Amino acid sequence: MHMTICYAILLLLSVECFKASYKSQNGCGYGVIRESRNNIQHGSVQYILDSIIEALVRNPERRFIYVEIAFFWRWWNEQSNDTRKIVKELVNDGRLEFISGGWCMHDEATTHYNSIIDQHSLGAEFLRDQFGNCARPKIAWQIDPFGHSREAASLFAQV
Repeated sequence: MHMTICYAILLLLSVECFKASYKSQNGCGYGVIRESRNNIQHGSVQYILDSIIEALVRNPERRFIYVEIAFFWRWWNEQSNDTRKIVKELVNDGRLEFISGGWCMHDEATTHYNSIIDQHSLGAEFLRDQFGNCARPKIAWQIDPFGHSREAASLFAQV
């Protein structure tokens, strides 16, 4: 089983035991934005989002945070109106929350502030257009292993 799916299953099991909020670890640089649903390797993000939405619907005590809007955008564009309605309810109820709101988690070691602003603007615009103000991120989530740039810290504080 692909590591991403194993991680998602582990999160679901730990939440069942501890009733905690949880998130998935995805990165736009990992090459798992979208794979064919018929692929033997079921490690694509769409499977994580499918299973998370199903888990949130089944258990109203669960919460989930999501960061990479690029992944979510591709998944969202493939969903039926019924699924979109369910997801909008989860967002409105605060059970599905978007953190940071950027198109991706930028590489803080080399990114210029213009690129940080552009990719966050793209993600924020998508969230606003689809979900309104209730999807506006309240937390800046950045787990880049290279550390945080002064520019990113300043921009996050201004958002």
